[in-house]
Amino acid sequence: MPLPARRAQNRDMPIPDQLRQRGDQRVTASQLVRNFGLWQERAARGPVYVLHRGRPRLVLTSIDLMDALCTPHVAPRADDSALATLLDADGSIALILDREGDILLASAAARARFGETLRRGAHPGALDRTGGELLDAAAARVIASGIAETIEIMPDAFPSRRLRCRLSPFPDGCLLRATDMTAEQALAAAQARARAVHAAGESAGAIAVRLSLRGYVVAPGAALAALTGVSREALATARFASLLAVASRVAVGEAIEAVAGDGIARRVDAECLVDGATAISVTLGLAAAAIDGRIEELVATIVRRIA
Repeated sequence: MPLPARRAQNRDMPIPDQLRQRGDQRVTASQLVRNFGLWQERAARGPVYVLHRGRPRLVLTSIDLMDALCTPHVAPRADDSALATLLDADGSIALILDREGDILLASAAARARFGETLRRGAHPGALDRTGGELLDAAAARVIASGIAETIEIMPDAFPSRRLRCRLSPFPDGCLLRATDMTAEQALAAAQARARAVHAAGESAGAIAVRLSLRGYVVAPGAALAALTGVSREALATARFASLLAVASRVAVGEAIEAVAGDGIARRVDAECLVDGATAISVTLGLAAAAIDGRIEELVATIVRRIA
């Protein structure tokens, strides 16, 4: 198979012995045509250089040597155990695909949710039997072009959930990270409802106050400042109990400690100070804000009592 002689050599690599030119492996084009059978046998043993005006221009060589020369150089991949550790670091659903688009590694979060569906060598499209071909095609495009893409699927294992798959270029393959859009949408809806409840409570005269586990006011709002006559800056460093009349502080302090300890909501009748002097009767509701089973902070609701 003739090929340009100069292209057969890589300037960044030493010339293999089988490619070094020898005098008995050079032939003119006319000699090659007249005795092609002879030169074909020689080419099977080593490259034959076809001369043009006395200089090598083409090479006649074997298929085996051509395949060896044209095989792409693949850089050694980093240790798989190190990559697996990185995948598991943030607890996300993540896959590393090889250059064929097959799964090479899956994060612990991905394996926990989808099990054998994401076994090594499988296609990521197996997650969604109806839209999986689109995911596999997107992975192939990212591997070929090096341009990231995003696609959404509904996995067979969780048909009520939607995953947004971000495919990014990765050495000799592709990195796929999936985000559960259903969870994000549910969180956004819960936050919207919480804001609405807070706004409705304040419009009815109820004031919600965030408290640390030690009873300090957290991120005080304008409504609390208006009720107490204390600036928001001063409230940000104040103990909640200090906003109450002395006679109410012990009971409220004990209620705060109890809620922070067992997470059970409590109600306390108290007297709240206005401008540090005048006391008004209020009812306090105290509840715990728990995240993943751990109490992170408290919420107090203040409602003015009408005699």
